[in-house]
Amino acid sequence: MYIGIGPEAGKRVLAEDAFSYACERVYCGTQEEQETAMQIFREADDFCQAALTLVEWFYSGNWRKKDDPCSGEI
Repeated sequence: MYIGIGPEAGKRVLAEDAFSYACERVYCGTQEEQETAMQIFREADDFCQAALTLVEWFYSGNWRKKDDPCSGEI
C-alpha cells in the first residue's frame, strides 16, 4: 500500500492498484510528467520493467510504502 504525504495526504493506493493509479495520474498530469513516463517506457527492456520503474518513479515523491495493510500502522 502507498500512503500519500504532503500534497497527497489522505490518499491510499493498494499495491495491486499502484500501476493503474500512476498511469491515470500521469495521463491527467503535466507535460513534464508525461514526458518522464514516456522516457521510462522507451528505456525499458520490456513492459514489466517499464511498469515497475514507472511505479517506483511515481511513488518516490509524496508517497511512502507500507508493506502490511493489516498492521494498523499509518
